[in-house]
Amino acid sequence: MAKKTGVLPGQALSDLKTTVQNYLDAIDRVQAVSLSHDSWLESAAQLGCLSADMRDAVSRVNRALGIRSGQDAILRYLRNHVGTPVPADALGGVAGISEWARRVRELRVESGWPIESGTNRDDLPHDHYRLAADKPDTDLAERWRVAKAARNLKKPGGGKKSGKDRLLHYLKEISPRPADKEQLGYVANIQEWPRRMRELEEEGWQIVSNIDDPSLPPGSYRLPTLIKRPARVRQAIKLRHKILERDNKTCQDCGAVPGQGVALQVHHVLPVHQGGDNDERNLVTLCYNCHGGRHALMGSSPKDELLHPEEEPDLLRP
Repeated sequence: MAKKTGVLPGQALSDLKTTVQNYLDAIDRVQAVSLSHDSWLESAAQLGCLSADMRDAVSRVNRALGIRSGQDAILRYLRNHVGTPVPADALGGVAGISEWARRVRELRVESGWPIESGTNRDDLPHDHYRLAADKPDTDLAERWRVAKAARNLKKPGGGKKSGKDRLLHYLKEISPRPADKEQLGYVANIQEWPRRMRELEEEGWQIVSNIDDPSLPPGSYRLPTLIKRPARVRQAIKLRHKILERDNKTCQDCGAVPGQGVALQVHHVLPVHQGGDNDERNLVTLCYNCHGGRHALMGSSPKDELLHPEEEPDLLRP
């Protein structure tokens, strides 16, 4: 179907209705009784072409109403549903173009609109988006600009730096501001980027996640300081990671997990002052509240548990 310009809304809507009817007629012509692989593929191909026609028809209605582009349509729709998750297919529908996801990314990266998705928020379904606020976030746009530069970071002799090096560079550049998992995945350009984040922390970089800071959105990280921890502390950090992973990052008393407004800590079952040590069997993951509650019953403080407070400040972080 040829594209038209300068049409009235009523005419554009009539064209859309015709296109939709053509789609339904094509489905009606499919005979279930005589359906074969080949006949179905022919019908599916026709439906695919008609789907493209419907996108074009939607786009013409948009333009007839003064909506300049697919990106403009997406933004208008999201601003009408601020704070509400919307399905990805809904954005594809209002845009009237096949590359609607790219337009969403441009709105976020180039203009700073705080559009969240299931790829950067653990509390959203993977196929949903949400506009967090009805105004652009200039800081977000700046972080994406830095992310694009970090992704292409080169070694002195040529060639890209490693994913871990790019992650560290990015976190340093935006410190102490947070980065979400979409930005970090984009910068690292590798699927194993969470493992690289853990390696950076074990190397002494004081990386904070929502496991440690409940104010951070799920999946976000930040580097609050550019000062590395002393080498003697790093073994305690590795041990902490090991206990958290063993316990599925879940409070073993109340079942709380990151993202529920709690911080997770590691607790000594047998207190240090009673002879307890850092053996894995004597360590358990608790949320901040349950940890404090256990020590209140014992008349002690969580900080009293550290065998060497000056060497192991992160076993019980924060």
